Amino acid sequence: MAALRSNRLVGLGNSTIEEFEAVLAAGQGVEHAVAVSTGTAAVHLALHALDVGPGDEVIVPTHTFIGSASPVVYLGARPVFADVTPDTHCLDPVSVKSLITQRTKAIVAVHINGIAADMAALTAVAAEAGVPVVEDAAQALGTEIGGRPVGGFGDLACVSLFEQKVITSGGEGGAVLTNNPVHAERVRRLRSHGEGPVSGSPGMIWAHEVGYNYRLTSVQAAIGIAQHKRLGEMVEARRRNAAHLSQQLAGAEGLELPVEPPGHHPRVLEVRGASGAGRRSPPRRGRRRRPALARRPGAAALPLPAAQAARIRRAPGGVPAGRRAAVPGAAGAAVAPGAHGGPSEPHRRRGPQGRRRHRVTRILHHA
Repeated sequence: MAALRSNRLVGLGNSTIEEFEAVLAAGQGVEHAVAVSTGTAAVHLALHALDVGPGDEVIVPTHTFIGSASPVVYLGARPVFADVTPDTHCLDPVSVKSLITQRTKAIVAVHINGIAADMAALTAVAAEAGVPVVEDAAQALGTEIGGRPVGGFGDLACVSLFEQKVITSGGEGGAVLTNNPVHAERVRRLRSHGEGPVSGSPGMIWAHEVGYNYRLTSVQAAIGIAQHKRLGEMVEARRRNAAHLSQQLAGAEGLELPVEPPGHHPRVLEVRGASGAGRRSPPRRGRRRRPALARRPGAAALPLPAAQAARIRRAPGGVPAGRRAAVPGAAGAAVAPGAHGGPSEPHRRRGPQGRRRHRVTRILHHA
Protein backbone atom coordinates (compact mmCIF):
# COMPACT_ATOMS: atom_id res chain seq x y z
CA MET A 1 0.00 0.00 0.00
CA ALA A 2 2.91 2.35 0.61
CA ALA A 3 3.68 2.33 -3.13
CA LEU A 4 0.12 3.47 -3.87
CA ARG A 5 0.02 6.08 -1.12
CA SER A 6 3.27 7.62 -2.33
CA ASN A 7 1.36 9.05 -5.33
CA ARG A 8 4.42 8.28 -7.48
CA LEU A 9 4.05 5.13 -9.53
CA VAL A 10 6.89 5.64 -12.04
CA GLY A 11 9.69 8.06 -12.80
CA LEU A 12 13.21 8.90 -11.76
CA GLY A 13 13.93 8.70 -8.06
CA ASN A 14 11.01 6.44 -7.16
CA SER A 15 11.99 5.02 -3.78
CA THR A 16 10.11 1.70 -4.13
CA ILE A 17 11.71 0.96 -7.50
CA GLU A 18 15.14 1.91 -6.17
CA GLU A 19 14.62 -0.40 -3.18
CA PHE A 20 13.70 -3.28 -5.47
CA GLU A 21 16.75 -2.63 -7.63
CA ALA A 22 18.96 -2.67 -4.53
CA VAL A 23 17.41 -5.98 -3.41
CA LEU A 24 18.01 -7.56 -6.83
CA ALA A 25 21.59 -6.29 -7.05
CA ALA A 26 22.46 -7.56 -3.57
CA GLY A 27 20.82 -10.92 -4.22
CA GLN A 28 22.79 -11.49 -7.43
CA GLY A 29 26.04 -10.05 -6.11
CA VAL A 30 26.33 -7.17 -8.58
CA GLU A 31 26.75 -3.42 -8.22
CA HIS A 32 23.80 -2.27 -10.31
CA ALA A 33 20.29 -3.46 -11.15
CA VAL A 34 17.95 -1.53 -13.42
CA ALA A 35 14.30 -2.59 -13.22
CA VAL A 36 12.45 -2.71 -16.56
CA SER A 37 9.09 -3.80 -17.91
CA THR A 38 9.93 -7.32 -19.17
CA GLY A 39 12.75 -9.82 -19.56
CA THR A 40 12.74 -9.30 -23.33
CA ALA A 41 13.07 -5.55 -22.76
CA ALA A 42 16.06 -6.30 -20.51
CA VAL A 43 17.82 -8.20 -23.31
CA HIS A 44 16.96 -5.42 -25.77
CA LEU A 45 18.40 -2.73 -23.49
CA ALA A 46 21.52 -4.73 -22.65
CA LEU A 47 22.33 -5.23 -26.34
CA HIS A 48 21.55 -1.58 -27.12
CA ALA A 49 23.90 -0.52 -24.32
CA LEU A 50 26.61 -2.52 -26.12
CA ASP A 51 25.82 -0.58 -29.33
CA VAL A 52 24.61 -3.62 -31.25
CA GLY A 53 23.23 -2.45 -34.59
CA PRO A 54 22.82 -3.10 -38.32
CA GLY A 55 25.58 -5.29 -39.78
CA ASP A 56 26.46 -6.84 -36.41
CA GLU A 57 26.08 -10.47 -35.40
CA VAL A 58 25.03 -11.75 -31.98
CA ILE A 59 25.54 -15.39 -31.02
CA VAL A 60 22.54 -16.98 -29.29
CA PRO A 61 21.71 -20.61 -28.44
CA THR A 62 19.55 -22.74 -30.70
CA HIS A 63 17.52 -23.84 -27.69
CA THR A 64 15.98 -20.89 -25.88
CA PHE A 65 12.89 -18.73 -25.67
CA ILE A 66 12.49 -16.40 -28.64
CA GLY A 67 12.94 -13.39 -26.36
CA SER A 68 16.67 -14.15 -26.22
CA ALA A 69 17.00 -13.65 -29.98
CA SER A 70 14.26 -11.27 -31.10
CA PRO A 71 15.93 -8.18 -29.54
CA VAL A 72 18.88 -8.82 -31.85
CA VAL A 73 16.51 -8.34 -34.78
CA TYR A 74 14.95 -5.26 -33.15
CA LEU A 75 18.35 -3.61 -33.39
CA GLY A 76 18.87 -4.56 -37.03
CA ALA A 77 21.55 -7.14 -36.24
CA ARG A 78 21.69 -10.82 -37.19
CA PRO A 79 21.26 -13.63 -34.65
CA VAL A 80 23.74 -16.47 -35.18
CA PHE A 81 22.59 -19.73 -33.62
CA ALA A 82 25.17 -21.84 -31.79
CA ASP A 83 24.54 -25.40 -30.68
CA VAL A 84 23.93 -26.38 -27.07
CA THR A 85 25.42 -29.14 -24.96
CA PRO A 86 23.37 -32.36 -24.82
CA ASP A 87 23.38 -32.52 -21.02
CA THR A 88 22.58 -28.97 -19.89
CA HIS A 89 21.00 -27.64 -23.12
CA CYS A 90 23.04 -24.44 -22.60
CA LEU A 91 25.46 -22.84 -25.07
CA ASP A 92 28.29 -25.08 -26.24
CA PRO A 93 31.56 -23.07 -25.94
CA VAL A 94 33.12 -25.05 -28.81
CA SER A 95 30.22 -24.19 -31.10
CA VAL A 96 30.36 -20.54 -30.02
CA LYS A 97 34.08 -20.28 -30.78
CA SER A 98 33.58 -21.68 -34.26
CA LEU A 99 30.97 -19.01 -35.07
CA ILE A 100 32.81 -15.88 -33.93
CA THR A 101 33.65 -13.50 -36.80
CA GLN A 102 34.75 -9.89 -37.13
CA ARG A 103 31.07 -8.95 -37.08
CA THR A 104 30.32 -10.65 -33.75
CA LYS A 105 29.24 -7.91 -31.35
CA ALA A 106 27.97 -9.97 -28.39
CA ILE A 107 27.24 -13.44 -27.06
CA VAL A 108 23.95 -14.13 -25.26
CA ALA A 109 24.54 -16.97 -22.79
CA VAL A 110 21.17 -18.32 -21.66
CA HIS A 111 20.85 -20.16 -18.35
CA ILE A 112 18.05 -22.36 -19.59
CA ASN A 113 15.44 -23.88 -17.28
CA GLY A 114 17.36 -22.92 -14.14
CA ILE A 115 20.56 -24.66 -15.31
CA ALA A 116 23.54 -22.35 -15.76
CA ALA A 117 25.71 -22.23 -18.86
CA ASP A 118 29.44 -22.96 -18.60
CA MET A 119 30.39 -19.36 -17.90
CA ALA A 120 34.07 -20.09 -17.26
CA ALA A 121 34.51 -21.54 -20.74
CA LEU A 122 32.21 -19.03 -22.46
CA THR A 123 33.83 -15.97 -20.91
CA ALA A 124 37.26 -17.35 -21.82
CA VAL A 125 36.17 -17.75 -25.45
CA ALA A 126 34.64 -14.27 -25.41
CA ALA A 127 37.69 -12.64 -23.81
CA GLU A 128 39.99 -14.19 -26.40
CA ALA A 129 37.88 -12.66 -29.17
CA GLY A 130 37.20 -9.38 -27.36
CA VAL A 131 33.42 -9.94 -27.43
CA PRO A 132 31.14 -8.97 -24.50
CA VAL A 133 28.82 -11.52 -22.91
CA VAL A 134 25.21 -10.94 -21.90
CA GLU A 135 23.81 -13.48 -19.44
CA ASP A 136 20.15 -14.28 -19.99
CA ALA A 137 19.15 -15.40 -16.50
CA ALA A 138 15.42 -15.05 -17.12
CA GLN A 139 14.80 -18.56 -15.76
CA ALA A 140 17.68 -18.73 -13.30
CA LEU A 141 17.19 -16.48 -10.29
CA GLY A 142 18.48 -18.57 -7.38
CA THR A 143 20.93 -20.53 -9.53
CA GLU A 144 24.58 -20.46 -8.46
CA ILE A 145 27.88 -21.44 -10.02
CA GLY A 146 30.40 -22.49 -7.39
CA GLY A 147 28.42 -20.69 -4.70
CA ARG A 148 28.19 -17.47 -6.72
CA PRO A 149 24.81 -16.31 -8.10
CA VAL A 150 24.43 -16.06 -11.85
CA GLY A 151 24.25 -12.53 -13.22
CA GLY A 152 27.75 -11.31 -12.44
CA PHE A 153 29.81 -13.45 -14.82
CA GLY A 154 29.15 -11.49 -18.02
CA ASP A 155 29.32 -7.82 -18.93
CA LEU A 156 25.58 -7.51 -18.38
CA ALA A 157 22.82 -9.87 -17.32
CA CYS A 158 19.07 -9.96 -17.75
CA VAL A 159 16.34 -11.40 -15.55
CA SER A 160 12.64 -11.88 -16.15
CA LEU A 161 9.87 -11.44 -13.61
CA PHE A 162 7.12 -12.89 -15.77
CA GLU A 163 4.48 -14.90 -13.92
CA GLN A 164 5.98 -18.28 -14.90
CA LYS A 165 9.50 -17.41 -13.74
CA VAL A 166 11.03 -18.13 -10.33
CA ILE A 167 9.59 -14.93 -8.84
CA THR A 168 7.28 -12.34 -10.38
CA SER A 169 6.60 -8.63 -10.03
CA GLY A 170 2.91 -8.98 -10.70
CA GLY A 171 2.77 -10.81 -14.01
CA GLU A 172 5.43 -8.91 -15.95
CA GLY A 173 8.78 -7.33 -15.21
CA GLY A 174 12.52 -7.69 -15.65
CA ALA A 175 15.87 -6.16 -14.84
CA VAL A 176 19.33 -5.57 -16.25
CA LEU A 177 22.26 -6.39 -13.95
CA THR A 178 25.84 -5.20 -14.32
CA ASN A 179 28.99 -4.22 -12.45
CA ASN A 180 29.74 -1.53 -15.03
CA PRO A 181 28.45 1.91 -13.99
CA VAL A 182 28.58 3.20 -17.57
CA HIS A 183 26.37 0.36 -18.81
CA ALA A 184 23.99 0.87 -15.87
CA GLU A 185 23.57 4.58 -16.56
CA ARG A 186 22.99 3.95 -20.28
CA VAL A 187 20.31 1.35 -19.54
CA ARG A 188 18.59 3.71 -17.09
CA ARG A 189 18.36 6.35 -19.79
CA LEU A 190 17.25 3.97 -22.52
CA ARG A 191 14.41 2.47 -20.45
CA SER A 192 12.76 5.91 -20.17
CA HIS A 193 12.87 7.54 -23.61
CA GLY A 194 16.59 8.27 -23.36
CA GLU A 195 15.95 10.79 -20.60
CA GLY A 196 18.35 11.59 -17.81
CA PRO A 197 19.48 14.40 -15.52
CA VAL A 198 21.37 17.37 -16.92
CA SER A 199 24.80 17.90 -15.41
CA GLY A 200 24.96 21.14 -13.44
CA SER A 201 21.18 21.64 -13.54
CA PRO A 202 19.58 19.90 -10.55
CA GLY A 203 16.03 18.72 -11.17
CA MET A 204 16.25 19.16 -14.94
CA ILE A 205 15.62 16.18 -17.24
CA TRP A 206 16.72 15.94 -20.88
CA ALA A 207 16.36 13.34 -23.62
CA HIS A 208 19.99 12.53 -24.37
CA GLU A 209 19.18 9.91 -27.02
CA VAL A 210 16.28 8.01 -28.52
CA GLY A 211 15.12 5.41 -26.02
CA TYR A 212 12.11 3.28 -25.09
CA ASN A 213 9.23 3.14 -22.67
CA TYR A 214 10.43 0.13 -20.67
CA ARG A 215 9.75 1.36 -17.14
CA LEU A 216 8.57 -0.78 -14.22
CA THR A 217 5.96 0.68 -11.87
CA SER A 218 6.35 1.04 -8.11
CA VAL A 219 3.40 -1.32 -7.56
CA GLN A 220 5.21 -4.01 -9.55
CA ALA A 221 8.42 -3.25 -7.64
CA ALA A 222 6.60 -3.66 -4.31
CA ILE A 223 5.33 -7.07 -5.40
CA GLY A 224 8.85 -7.95 -6.53
CA ILE A 225 10.29 -7.04 -3.12
CA ALA A 226 7.79 -9.30 -1.38
CA GLN A 227 8.43 -12.12 -3.83
CA HIS A 228 12.21 -11.83 -3.51
CA LYS A 229 11.95 -12.51 0.22
CA ARG A 230 10.59 -15.96 -0.72
CA LEU A 231 13.18 -16.70 -3.42
CA GLY A 232 15.05 -19.31 -1.37
CA GLU A 233 11.80 -21.00 -0.39
CA MET A 234 10.61 -21.16 -4.00
CA VAL A 235 13.92 -22.50 -5.28
CA GLU A 236 13.91 -25.28 -2.69
CA ALA A 237 10.33 -26.18 -3.63
CA ARG A 238 11.42 -26.54 -7.26
CA ARG A 239 14.31 -28.77 -6.27
CA ARG A 240 12.04 -31.01 -4.22
CA ASN A 241 9.48 -31.25 -7.00
CA ALA A 242 12.16 -31.96 -9.60
CA ALA A 243 13.65 -34.69 -7.41
CA HIS A 244 10.22 -36.28 -7.00
CA LEU A 245 9.52 -36.21 -10.74
CA SER A 246 12.99 -37.52 -11.59
CA GLN A 247 12.55 -40.37 -9.10
CA GLN A 248 9.22 -41.33 -10.66
CA LEU A 249 10.64 -41.20 -14.20
CA ALA A 250 13.87 -43.03 -13.33
CA GLY A 251 14.15 -46.35 -15.08
CA ALA A 252 11.57 -45.51 -17.74
CA GLU A 253 12.71 -47.20 -20.92
CA GLY A 254 14.24 -44.91 -23.53
CA LEU A 255 14.24 -41.70 -21.46
CA GLU A 256 17.15 -39.40 -20.70
CA LEU A 257 16.61 -37.39 -17.52
CA PRO A 258 18.15 -33.91 -17.18
CA VAL A 259 21.23 -33.13 -15.13
CA GLU A 260 21.08 -30.87 -12.09
CA PRO A 261 24.56 -29.57 -11.16
CA PRO A 262 25.12 -28.40 -7.57
CA GLY A 263 23.66 -24.95 -6.95
CA HIS A 264 21.32 -25.12 -9.92
CA HIS A 265 17.57 -25.62 -9.83
CA PRO A 266 15.43 -26.95 -12.68
CA ARG A 267 12.61 -24.73 -13.83
CA VAL A 268 11.54 -27.24 -16.48
CA LEU A 269 12.52 -30.90 -16.60
CA GLU A 270 13.37 -31.56 -20.24
CA VAL A 271 12.80 -35.27 -20.67
CA ARG A 272 13.66 -36.68 -24.08
CA GLY A 273 13.99 -40.01 -25.77
CA ALA A 274 17.39 -41.63 -25.67
CA SER A 275 19.41 -41.31 -28.87
CA GLY A 276 18.75 -44.22 -31.18
CA ALA A 277 15.69 -45.44 -29.31
CA GLY A 278 13.04 -46.92 -31.55
CA ARG A 279 9.79 -45.20 -32.30
CA ARG A 280 6.40 -46.54 -31.55
CA SER A 281 3.84 -46.72 -34.29
CA PRO A 282 1.14 -44.07 -33.90
CA PRO A 283 -2.19 -45.31 -32.57
CA ARG A 284 -4.84 -46.16 -35.14
CA ARG A 285 -7.35 -43.45 -35.85
CA GLY A 286 -10.22 -43.54 -33.41
CA ARG A 287 -8.23 -45.24 -30.64
CA ARG A 288 -7.06 -43.32 -27.61
CA ARG A 289 -3.99 -44.44 -25.72
CA ARG A 290 -3.22 -43.68 -22.12
CA PRO A 291 -0.38 -41.14 -21.70
CA ALA A 292 3.07 -42.69 -21.32
CA LEU A 293 3.51 -41.22 -17.85
CA ALA A 294 0.21 -42.72 -16.79
CA ARG A 295 1.13 -46.14 -18.26
CA ARG A 296 4.37 -46.24 -16.27
CA PRO A 297 4.30 -48.49 -13.17
CA GLY A 298 3.84 -46.35 -10.09
CA ALA A 299 2.83 -43.33 -12.12
CA ALA A 300 -0.12 -42.72 -9.82
CA ALA A 301 2.37 -41.16 -7.42
CA LEU A 302 3.19 -38.42 -9.96
CA PRO A 303 1.62 -35.13 -8.82
CA LEU A 304 0.13 -34.50 -12.27
CA PRO A 305 -3.49 -34.56 -13.41
CA ALA A 306 -3.97 -37.28 -16.00
CA ALA A 307 -5.14 -34.73 -18.55
CA GLN A 308 -1.75 -33.01 -18.38
CA ALA A 309 0.33 -36.11 -19.06
CA ALA A 310 1.60 -36.71 -22.58
CA ARG A 311 3.03 -39.53 -24.64
CA ILE A 312 6.80 -39.13 -25.00
CA ARG A 313 8.12 -39.60 -28.47
CA ARG A 314 11.70 -40.79 -28.96
CA ALA A 315 14.13 -38.32 -30.44
CA PRO A 316 16.17 -39.49 -33.42
CA GLY A 317 19.94 -39.57 -33.21
CA GLY A 318 22.36 -37.72 -35.40
CA VAL A 319 20.94 -34.20 -34.99
CA PRO A 320 22.35 -31.23 -33.05
CA ALA A 321 21.58 -31.15 -29.36
CA GLY A 322 19.57 -27.97 -29.79
CA ARG A 323 17.28 -29.68 -32.28
CA ARG A 324 16.93 -32.75 -30.11
CA ALA A 325 15.81 -30.46 -27.30
CA ALA A 326 13.27 -28.29 -29.01
CA VAL A 327 12.56 -28.38 -32.74
CA PRO A 328 10.92 -30.59 -35.40
CA GLY A 329 12.46 -34.01 -35.63
CA ALA A 330 13.08 -34.29 -31.90
CA ALA A 331 10.50 -34.00 -29.21
CA GLY A 332 9.91 -34.87 -25.60
CA ALA A 333 8.04 -33.82 -22.55
CA ALA A 334 9.15 -30.81 -20.58
CA VAL A 335 8.02 -31.14 -16.98
CA ALA A 336 8.09 -27.90 -15.03
CA PRO A 337 8.55 -28.33 -11.27
CA GLY A 338 7.95 -24.63 -10.55
CA ALA A 339 5.22 -22.89 -8.68
CA HIS A 340 3.90 -20.70 -11.49
CA GLY A 341 2.17 -21.20 -14.82
CA GLY A 342 -0.26 -23.68 -16.28
CA PRO A 343 -0.32 -26.43 -18.85
CA SER A 344 0.10 -25.59 -22.49
CA GLU A 345 -1.47 -27.58 -25.28
CA PRO A 346 0.57 -30.03 -27.37
CA HIS A 347 2.24 -28.31 -30.31
CA ARG A 348 1.75 -30.32 -33.47
CA ARG A 349 3.12 -29.85 -36.96
CA ARG A 350 2.00 -31.95 -39.88
CA GLY A 351 3.97 -33.01 -42.91
CA PRO A 352 2.96 -32.71 -46.58
CA GLN A 353 0.64 -35.73 -46.34
CA GLY A 354 -0.91 -34.52 -43.11
CA ARG A 355 1.06 -36.97 -40.95
CA ARG A 356 1.91 -35.81 -37.47
CA ARG A 357 5.63 -35.02 -37.49
CA HIS A 358 6.29 -34.23 -33.86
CA ARG A 359 4.74 -33.30 -30.58
CA VAL A 360 6.21 -31.21 -27.82
CA THR A 361 4.22 -30.97 -24.61
CA ARG A 362 5.12 -28.97 -21.51
CA ILE A 363 3.72 -30.60 -18.39
CA LEU A 364 3.62 -28.06 -15.61
CA HIS A 365 3.59 -29.13 -11.99
CA HIS A 366 2.06 -26.71 -9.55
CA ALA A 367 3.83 -26.60 -6.18
